[in-house]
Amino acid sequence: MASVKDQPATLCFSSMVEDIVFSTNAENGILLLEIVHNGERETILEETMYPSIDDTIVISDLPELVEPYARQYLRVTLECSLTDAAGKAGISPVTVLYSMADVGESATAFTDHHFMTILDGEKMTAMGRREQLSAYEVEAVTVIADVQLQTGEYNTLSAELHPFTTDTGISTFDVSPANVTALVGLVGGRLFGYTIEAGERRQRYRVVEDQTAPAPSLYFVNSFGCYELLHCVGTHKKDSKYERKSTRIKGRLKNYRTVEDRQFTANTGWLNQAMADWADDLFRSETVLLWVGGEDGGPGREVVISDSKSEITNEDGHMPAFEFTYTYAQRIHNVMEPTRAGRIFDNTFDHTFN
Repeated sequence: MASVKDQPATLCFSSMVEDIVFSTNAENGILLLEIVHNGERETILEETMYPSIDDTIVISDLPELVEPYARQYLRVTLECSLTDAAGKAGISPVTVLYSMADVGESATAFTDHHFMTILDGEKMTAMGRREQLSAYEVEAVTVIADVQLQTGEYNTLSAELHPFTTDTGISTFDVSPANVTALVGLVGGRLFGYTIEAGERRQRYRVVEDQTAPAPSLYFVNSFGCYELLHCVGTHKKDSKYERKSTRIKGRLKNYRTVEDRQFTANTGWLNQAMADWADDLFRSETVLLWVGGEDGGPGREVVISDSKSEITNEDGHMPAFEFTYTYAQRIHNVMEPTRAGRIFDNTFDHTFN
């Protein structure tokens, strides 16, 4: 009779699903591999399998099989069974979370101690910037804010924050400085920094003074399928190139087709070590959008990063800043920018010049 010899952990990441091993002394068996999501069941493999010389059937390369479903639904359940002439054996259902990172520990250990991000350290932010943080199976987080009150006294204020969206067990929280300030009831004072806590999870933010508005702010899908934001404060440049096709019509030269290719070059500005390691998640992301409207804004046009350089050294005092090039994903690049109406200079310059 078939039996389960080995199976993945009951909670695992899609990038780290281990082999399933059945044992049987029968000539063959029917293998059924299924994915369950949102109450629906999909068969991804059903065929007759023959045991090897040691009476085992091994289902390997499961990350490749499961990843497309986990990418789409973020959390799925993997079920697998083998039916031979003597009976049926099945694994315990495996919850698979989407991940394209090797976190170096089990999914259970990671989700118990980390938010759904590869950022492992303090993040710098500023008033007016949007910040989001996601966690697995968390109904609320605690915000602990370091503030200077209107009276000049320094204090620590705390409050409970609930997610603005919960999907497939992953909760996402608005941890923007403005939202934190309102949540803890800070009026007329100053927010220096804050920590988001949920069980053993900790994420620290330092609030700095913004010299100019970020250009651009990018809203991207990270290695766990969750949206995060990176705000660039370095030099921002635009370069439009045109491909023209012309011909002579009635003896006069005419352009009959002009295609614009608008490319932007952005610089993250100086980053601390934790943010420098985390910034690579933007460059490997397949879904990147512009964030427009500041802290109360929303995602805008989709863009594609066409080139990037993220170099980090171990030299003392090295402060990394990454430069990258992006372009609009859409075909038409003649895009109006109403927010720049009346400005003398473009986004390369500080607004104080206008």
